[in-house]
Amino acid sequence: MNKQTYFDAGNYTGNHLHVGNWKAAHTPTIEGIAWVRQDDSMDLFFNDFNSEREMQDLFVGKGYYCEEFMGGHIGTVRSDDEAYSMFEKWVNEVLFPYRNMTSKE
Repeated sequence: MNKQTYFDAGNYTGNHLHVGNWKAAHTPTIEGIAWVRQDDSMDLFFNDFNSEREMQDLFVGKGYYCEEFMGGHIGTVRSDDEAYSMFEKWVNEVLFPYRNMTSKE
């Protein structure tokens, strides 16, 4: 199965879960969306890019699936808790370090 087939809109139920890192008052709120697939798994996406360059650097340039509506694919999860955990980890280990690095350039 190729990426185009896997991420086809017909594979999703339309249900979704908003996940975010709003645990700390001093950090900006970052949100992702976990779209529910027909098999009840969820694909977790991020689409709140600060720039086209950020999207290219974090997803496209590294070969990860990324498209205009859904954004960049972070991973596939099986539960709400797993979605929150994966998103928080991605924000803390990938997004924030990237944004801190590029803000110093």
